[in-house]
Formats: sequence, C-alpha cells, structure tokens
Amino acid sequence: MKLVAYHLRKALLELFTTTKYRLILIGLVLIAAFISVSELGVAKLFTKIILHEGSLSHLRLFVYVSAFFLFFGATRGAHFLQRIYRVNVFDKAFKESKSEVSGFKDSWRWSLAFELTTLLSTFTQLGVIVIFFTIFNWKFGLINLIVLLIVFEIYGRLFKNQLEAQRGFVIASKNKSPVANHVRIGSRIKSGEFGILISGVALIFLLGALIYSSYIGEVSKSNAIVLFFGLRMQNSNLSNISTSLMRFARARTNSE
Repeated sequence: MKLVAYHLRKALLELFTTTKYRLILIGLVLIAAFISVSELGVAKLFTKIILHEGSLSHLRLFVYVSAFFLFFGATRGAHFLQRIYRVNVFDKAFKESKSEVSGFKDSWRWSLAFELTTLLSTFTQLGVIVIFFTIFNWKFGLINLIVLLIVFEIYGRLFKNQLEAQRGFVIASKNKSPVANHVRIGSRIKSGEFGILISGVALIFLLGALIYSSYIGEVSKSNAIVLFFGLRMQNSNLSNISTSLMRFARARTNSE
C-alpha cells in the first residue's frame, strides 16, 4: 500500500496546488468520516429501540424514534452536500492552478480528482470504523485490523499491476496501436472485481469471528448487531476502494 499512498499524495499536491484548497479537501474528507460515525451511532440507536421497545415508556420511545429519523436524515443530507460541494471546490482549485493542461488532460484531471476524494474519504471512514470497533470490543477490533492489513496488501499489488497495465495502454495509444476495448476495460474490471471478492472473503471471516464472540459472551447482543452493520459498511467501503483504485490508476496514467 506504500505505492498507493505515494500516488494519492502526489495527486493531491498536483491537483490542489494551494494550501487553501487542500485544507478544504481535508475538511470534506473529515465530513465523510463524521457521516460514517453518525451512521454507526444511528445503528446503535436503532438496536436500542428494537431490543428494548417493550420496556420503554411512550415518551422515551417517541424521543428515540424521533432522534433516529433525525440523525438518519442528517447523515443522508450531509452525504449529499459533501458530494455536491466538491465539484465547486475542484473547479475553483483548477482555475487557481498555474499548470496548463489540454482539454484531453483536463477531463482526466477531473476524473482523477473525483477518484482521489473518493479514496481519501473512504480510507478515512475505514479508519473511523476500525476505531469504533476497537472501542466496542478491543479483541474484535484487533482481529478486524489484521484482516484489513492483509486485504490492503492485496489491494496494493492489484493497484501496482493495474498501474503498469494502464501505462502500457497509454503508450500503445501514442504509438498508434491502441489495445482492444475488451482488453483495456476487462483488465480494470477484473482487478476491481477480484478486490471485491477478497473483501467478501474477509467479511465472511469477520462475521464468523463476530458470531463466535457473541456466542461465548465476549460481545453483547446489542453490540453484535451494531458490529454487524459496521461490518457491512466496512465491506461496502472496501468494495468501493477496490474499484476506485483501478479507476484512479487509469486516470493517473492518462493525466500524467
């Protein structure tokens, strides 16, 4: 994953040449992390309502249900605004950039910016989820971290191979010998889908560890439900990272 981190940092410095817009981008990434925390909090509140609805007073049940829908709506709204606002940030950042690019390169620069923010946001969300899991149960959190490191190692190798493949496609295009579409597109899709398969295997293993932890009483039922939602969210993030990394490799090589 060192290669991934290197290219993410390099793309950030090249696309956002001023400190102002780098800070704004970091702010957008942190908002994405806050959204992930809020969604796990909403899941915790949901389990509290479901598991204890019979013992709650009507007033308390009304407060919990109202808070649930309020927080859920707030996370959806924040997610929408974060994704819309970044378009304006890209436009202003590119206009203030001193580097001049052609129309072809500019379209790839936009694509690279979208993938960069997606990856930074998703990695940040994963970091928050890991912390959240560790707070709930440090043993399960440690197991989850080890599994993620293994998955990231595989993702790093997939990214390296895809970067080399995409550079080969770019060179072939410049030499007037373009590669067939099914080869170019197929290479990216196969790598991305293989990464999704790996994340699925990791999810199965972690679900097994969660069920076992709940069975021996290491994790309470309410926390097990929240961790289950968290694992689904984590798996979705890993799948997004897998496909986004392959698109990032394509945009990176075409914008160089």
